[in-house]
Amino acid sequence: MQCHMKTDTSRYTRQIILNEVGAQGQQRLKDSKVLVVGAGGLGCPVLLYLAGAGVGTIGIIDNDTVDVSNLHRQILYANTDIGDLKVLAAKRRINLLNPDMVVNAVATMLNPDNVLSLLAEYDIIVDATDNFEAKYLISDACIDCEKPMVYASISQFEGQVSVFNYYDRHTNQRGPCFRDLFETPPPPHLTQNCSEAGVLGVIPGLLGCFQANEVLKLILRAGEPLSGQLLSIDCLDNTFRLLSINKKKRAPLIARTLGATTTSTWHETDWLSPKTLHEWIATKAPFQLVDVRDISEHQQDSLGGKLIPLKDIIKRQEELDTTRRIVFYCKSGVRSKAALLTLRSLDQDAELYSLEGGIERYRAIYPDEHYPFVS
Repeated sequence: MQCHMKTDTSRYTRQIILNEVGAQGQQRLKDSKVLVVGAGGLGCPVLLYLAGAGVGTIGIIDNDTVDVSNLHRQILYANTDIGDLKVLAAKRRINLLNPDMVVNAVATMLNPDNVLSLLAEYDIIVDATDNFEAKYLISDACIDCEKPMVYASISQFEGQVSVFNYYDRHTNQRGPCFRDLFETPPPPHLTQNCSEAGVLGVIPGLLGCFQANEVLKLILRAGEPLSGQLLSIDCLDNTFRLLSINKKKRAPLIARTLGATTTSTWHETDWLSPKTLHEWIATKAPFQLVDVRDISEHQQDSLGGKLIPLKDIIKRQEELDTTRRIVFYCKSGVRSKAALLTLRSLDQDAELYSLEGGIERYRAIYPDEHYPFVS
């Protein structure tokens, strides 16, 4: 027993000397149970750093196998793991890094029938998935189980991270959930995973490290968690934005189907449909249209309006006419929603919309229409 304690002390000495950790914090880490859903680009750094920090029990859920195309970003795996289940390869690597912990490997896909039972024994849930369906399912289950969800998403050179459903012991309230950020998902044909959109290998590594940091903060009760805030990162120009997420009133969870992405008890107020935008443009309704993509994208094709790239929204906010309705648009709706959240954090009274599905969906419905006069 004394030998075991000595091993623990030497392994974790660099973090135990931190005032925010200490012996008590290290014991909290050892006693904690964290479930990581997804053992891909995000999940790999999360798993490595949680294991390194001494989290006592880690669960891994994934039903995929290791492919050679994973290796440029999924740093848990090597050539010798190709063809193996990711959860088993991950468990082997974690046990090599830290043999003094419990690793539960579950080779399955989350669904409404198994999600509650799989989440039940864990304290914190990490969403390291790459699709909207899984994120809604995890978020709804975390609400039902009253557990925090550490979220991240990535695309190409960009990423987002937040903490949802966090219980604040000081206010006795839970923070926003994933549906407060995206009440309804973009259409399935407009969402892309890494294999379709591409990603630089370090991007999921960076976002996964941010997720691991949030998990450790929650366990150690140190610092301020990203509850009610979305950290948005653009690694091409090193832009970091901290956006506010407001909690909205909703019907109880039992009034809807767990994980459902469309239901009558949820009301989206931020998305503007392509049909409505088309009508507003055709009737010359009073609104301002703002393209938040990069200038190269705008030059290739646009719906008109004012070009203000997302990274410039704050410094060019005086160009946004909040006396009128403002409609932001981008490629698929993700950046335009981030622009909306940014402006809303600066002006709560502005009437703001994000074009649902972005210019891609609009062009799919109205392929040949151009309105350069809209401003």
